[in-house]
Amino acid sequence: MNHTATAHPAGRRILVVEDNETNLAMILAMLSMHDHQVVVAHNGQEAIEQAQIFDPELILMDIQMPVMNGLEATRRLRAMPAFRQTPILALTADAGPNAVQECLGAGMPDHLPKPITLQLFFSTLAHHLQ
Repeated sequence: MNHTATAHPAGRRILVVEDNETNLAMILAMLSMHDHQVVVAHNGQEAIEQAQIFDPELILMDIQMPVMNGLEATRRLRAMPAFRQTPILALTADAGPNAVQECLGAGMPDHLPKPITLQLFFSTLAHHLQ
């Protein structure tokens, strides 16, 4: 597979919503490889607040979180005109068909199964950031 400079967008505004510090550290390390501007939220409520301040080009949304889960946060973001078209990608340990359908139903066009692999992570980001 040919990885050209255009294959991996760099320096984009990405909101990472994840309550697990280990997963968060791994995602931030991967995003730092392409100099993305990253803001972190630890639950769905924080995600909505940060999205409105930061205006991300893409949101990585964990599903299982305290306070407000990722599905509810996504539905609320989708209800706001500013975030109707923003790619919101699910981060989920449950990649079964029901979980995937739930994510699609909430307005997430794609999901990244945990544990996240580098190749899938970057190809999915590239797809949604072009």
